[in-house]
Amino acid sequence: MKKLPFLALLLAAGLAVAADLPSLRRDVYFLASSGLEGRRAGSVGAQVAASYIAQRFAALGLSPAGEEGSFFQPFTFVANVTPGPANALSFSGAVTLQAQPQEFAPVPFSASGEAEGEVVFVGYGISAPEAGYDDYQGVDVKGKVALLLRFSPAGDDPSSPFAPYLPLRRKVSDAVAKGAAAVLIATGPASKESGEPVKVPFDYSFADAGVPVMAIATPLAERLFAGQGFTLRELQERMDSRREPASRPLPVTARIKADLQPERRQTANVLAMLPGTDPVVGHELVVVGAHYDHLGFGGPGSNSLAPDVRAVHNGADDNASGVAALLEIARQLAAHPPRRSVLFVSFGAEELGLLGSSYLLQHFPLPKDWVVAMVNLDMVGRPKKGPALTVGGYGTAKEWAELIPKLNRNHHLKLTTSAGGYGASDHSSFYSAGIPVLFFFTGAHEDYHRPSDDAEKLNYPGFARVVQFATDTVRAVANLPERPTYQKVAQEEGPRRSFKVRTGLIPEYGWEGRGVKVSGVRGGSAAEKAGLQAGDVVIKVGERVVHNIYDYMYALGDHLPGETVPFTVQRGEQTLTLPVTFEAGGGGKS
Repeated sequence: MKKLPFLALLLAAGLAVAADLPSLRRDVYFLASSGLEGRRAGSVGAQVAASYIAQRFAALGLSPAGEEGSFFQPFTFVANVTPGPANALSFSGAVTLQAQPQEFAPVPFSASGEAEGEVVFVGYGISAPEAGYDDYQGVDVKGKVALLLRFSPAGDDPSSPFAPYLPLRRKVSDAVAKGAAAVLIATGPASKESGEPVKVPFDYSFADAGVPVMAIATPLAERLFAGQGFTLRELQERMDSRREPASRPLPVTARIKADLQPERRQTANVLAMLPGTDPVVGHELVVVGAHYDHLGFGGPGSNSLAPDVRAVHNGADDNASGVAALLEIARQLAAHPPRRSVLFVSFGAEELGLLGSSYLLQHFPLPKDWVVAMVNLDMVGRPKKGPALTVGGYGTAKEWAELIPKLNRNHHLKLTTSAGGYGASDHSSFYSAGIPVLFFFTGAHEDYHRPSDDAEKLNYPGFARVVQFATDTVRAVANLPERPTYQKVAQEEGPRRSFKVRTGLIPEYGWEGRGVKVSGVRGGSAAEKAGLQAGDVVIKVGERVVHNIYDYMYALGDHLPGETVPFTVQRGEQTLTLPVTFEAGGGGKS
């Protein structure tokens, strides 16, 4: 690579300018005001935020880069699923009855469709060999309807060995992996909350379980045991007291019809262009991004860390701070445009799985190979003493290791760098597409994803210094003599999770089809060594069919480091089998 003289770098970066602190504060206070109701994707508050950002772009003299000459790039997503009119549940055999509407309901992750089969009671639906407990031992659910209870022999105790098996997604995935044609979920009569069918919140995972799944009322479940010489309560109390399964087939046939209707909503990315000044490289683009959506009112399924509290989550740091930074960078660069063009993007629906950035890359308004780098700002408003800033993506371009420290000589930030380009924000989508990235982040805090993430808690003086450093970085990247050199980071670490094994596969979380679509693979990982590629769709891990991301995660839990397991993937029109040798989770890394 060619090296810029250090003095030229400083001049190109425009370091004499200071961030407009009052403007940063105004933008944060507006975007994080309670009137916007937490900017949930698809909500009125999110629309107001998007319109505000577009108006600010226009006032800065930027050109619209969205659809039909506007600043907006709209897209839709599944915001909820609701029961349709055709749901039905009946039983015949030793017990004959037609369930009433109040006695059952399809869960949000149920597949729509019909199923019929013998009912097999599988206790709590738990196979926990490490705890010496298996509800499926001695029973066969293949082609049958599995009836299982919520909780475990230890209730919902998070410290029990059954805790990993408590999620209903896990129980259903395990039942389907064992061949169940449908699943019925009940709350046992000896459990708390017994009575009505459990209400399962929509979790914004867009692929279903692959089979019909119904929640049924406790009294209805009890009636299925009539005339058997034992009651459901007796079986449950035995399981709880003895820690012994009580699974058995019932002489009852279930007929199930599940009808779920997806509710789609619209949101939008907000795009603005600043043309470059150089006649040779002016068409090339540096993308600067920050998502504007947040969690709305929180609640179950919202990703709030206070899920039992329904209150506006204002999201001041996450990510009104990033949007305010984006607007300040745009203001300074518009006054003195760099050589390359800069595409400013405020992404929608990041909190639902990077939906906005994924959509942009699939529907990019210009040739994608014009993009030379992406700079992402997410939670940059609460730097600790220093001020401290984490720069992610540090290893994704050869030039970053020289550029970033040189720029910081004038800013004196306390920098921490992370080489990898993947992460839980929109830069990950660009890195998966082979684009060098930088990710600015001032760190997590106790208000993250809680109603208490409010505007007055930001460290505005430190925030302004971080924003100025980000501005100078974007200008320097846009003025580089040559485009940055993309490099894939070898053996970069993943997020810390409780997996025994890891593959290095990065899922596309907004995928609405069957299986798990691969967004990317970590450099040097088991997935890369096996030949998995971005765009592949994993449909099977070993013998476990993968309908959704949950099936994939639970499949990982079935295996140990060093095992080689065939991954069945769809690549275009081909179906391939690729042997993946699992690596150790490294103390929780996936």
